[in-house]
Amino acid sequence: KQWYQRRVRGQLLLCLLVTTLNADLLITRLNSNKGPAPCARICAGTTGKGSTAWQGYGAPYYYVYTRVDMSECGFLGTPIITALVDGNSAHWQTTTSGVSTAEATKDSFTVYLFGWVGIHSKPGQSGPTASVAQSGQWNVNWQAIGYVC
Repeated sequence: KQWYQRRVRGQLLLCLLVTTLNADLLITRLNSNKGPAPCARICAGTTGKGSTAWQGYGAPYYYVYTRVDMSECGFLGTPIITALVDGNSAHWQTTTSGVSTAEATKDSFTVYLFGWVGIHSKPGQSGPTASVAQSGQWNVNWQAIGYVC
């Protein structure tokens, strides 16, 4: 049985190695300087459920925002960023037009969430608050593609 497990593990590692070596990442357009193909990197992360530092902004705009740190990725310029919001409650009410990312740099970006939360909310008169975001464990899942050399 042990020889079979070792053989399966070896085959899985070989398959992973071949897949990694045959992977192809092509960045056709970037807002910063392009680098050589071997220097392209996909980096992903999350701000974490229950640990995202949401800040609120009240009248007249009503939104919440958080700064996302991606400095561990090691990008040389501003990467292409895709983000989505996850949570346990009410987060879907703020994302009907998608997640707004702004102020992107090679190390971080900000996510803004607009909308209204709750059946009695009125557009333009109320919206998400930091306490609603934190109690609903809203967090940002993201991926970024850029160059590291």
